[in-house]
Amino acid sequence: MCLECVRRDHTTQLGDQLGPVLSARALGLALAALHDIKAAKAGRPLLLTTAVPNTLLTLLSSDEMIDMAAAAACHQVLQLRYPNQGNMLGNAWDNWIDFHQLSTPGNPVELAARKYGREVHLLGQDDAENAVSSYTDNSSPYRHRAPEAEPNQRASGSNWGQSTRLVTTALPSTGAGSFPPPPGRMDARTLTPTTHYLKDFNKVVSKGEINRTPSNPASRTLKEEVIGIAWGYDGPSELGTPPRLYLQVVLSVLDSVQERNPGQLSELEELTITAAVAVAMADAGIDAWFYKYSPNHMMWRPAVGIPNAVAGNGAAIPTWRPLGRPDTNGKGQGLTPNFPAYPSGHATFGSAAFQLLRLFLAEKGVSSFNSDGVDTVRFEFISDEFNGRNKDPRTQMPREVITLEYESLWEAIKDNSISRVFLGVHWEFDGITKRNAANTKDEFGIPDSPTQLGQTGGVWLGGQIANQVASKIGISNATIEASGMR
Repeated sequence: MCLECVRRDHTTQLGDQLGPVLSARALGLALAALHDIKAAKAGRPLLLTTAVPNTLLTLLSSDEMIDMAAAAACHQVLQLRYPNQGNMLGNAWDNWIDFHQLSTPGNPVELAARKYGREVHLLGQDDAENAVSSYTDNSSPYRHRAPEAEPNQRASGSNWGQSTRLVTTALPSTGAGSFPPPPGRMDARTLTPTTHYLKDFNKVVSKGEINRTPSNPASRTLKEEVIGIAWGYDGPSELGTPPRLYLQVVLSVLDSVQERNPGQLSELEELTITAAVAVAMADAGIDAWFYKYSPNHMMWRPAVGIPNAVAGNGAAIPTWRPLGRPDTNGKGQGLTPNFPAYPSGHATFGSAAFQLLRLFLAEKGVSSFNSDGVDTVRFEFISDEFNGRNKDPRTQMPREVITLEYESLWEAIKDNSISRVFLGVHWEFDGITKRNAANTKDEFGIPDSPTQLGQTGGVWLGGQIANQVASKIGISNATIEASGMR
């Protein structure tokens, strides 16, 4: 039901929680409310600081009552977050109650659980205010602004970085462990020519241009275009936002674990990792959007940066346009997200989700890490972008069914990040970099393993968020160290 709310919200444009940060927040709060009631009764670690009240716990005298309370709290959060879907949510609740043959209304368990759900919702009581943007575009080099092809675009989310985190703490602003600015940026005014920036610039020019040219070996291949689109979910009708995609992948991986080894993970363990991933992504959105609008981190999108390139950091191409975020089921082409590039939200959300899943499965003995931190989680999934029903905006025809196969979640983390380069909406360093041989700075290129990962970009940032949440749910420091993403 949580994922369905995200899909419907974007399909009908009801506008309750549009965009990645708001939908991530709604998913995190709803699933945490569901989890924490079950976890509290079982004496397990909890995700939220808002404790499940003892008055509710004493009412939970059976498994049926525990299920009702958890479902009611989650349902209450969804009703408050998605008021325009009230009828659908009400019918879904009635059907759930009928199916489980539970008595309501007036059930004290349901009433107490809904009160708790309202308290969880209020953890984000400033969300609507923080979702309003106050950023003003200007024409300075490297600063975010609307592309010439989208002159009416308005920046979104500039205040989201001030939202209250659910579990994690902010990275230090300076020193070891702080989040570095993109290549060449010294401060809010200065970005010097660098080899790293120039290489990323040239890669996006060839890989991300709207028209793929098979005669040019450096241009985007068909496989790369599929990767770019499959990891999209840029808010279109029927799909929603990236956090929905990443939870779909998590559920697919958990399903495959159960198919191979039934009962290896308990129901509560599966709920814990699913809810923890949602909470991690909710906090990831806050961190990513804080840095997107930080003066010392802000970076323009390729749709602006390539036509207006600064000498030393690429040759300007006034007519260049990106393939763009997939406007699946729509008609837009070459569109660019309406917020700054660095760090990539896709890379941050995806890394937070998949790093946490990597850690959890290793901790539970389902998978392992090699000496370089690469996991053994083999899985496959079908993105809704290629499910045989949703339409390509260029042809207005349904895209074919394509199954993506991965030998590890680490490979998925990388593909999810560089997919944005193949769409031309991000520089590669927005998402991922690798350390140089001396491990003293980050450089251009895709790391082969987590131990080679540089700190520049959303993959590293998302990994730090995941590591914090991992500790909250009882994952050992030894497992975090073994993952290589420290």
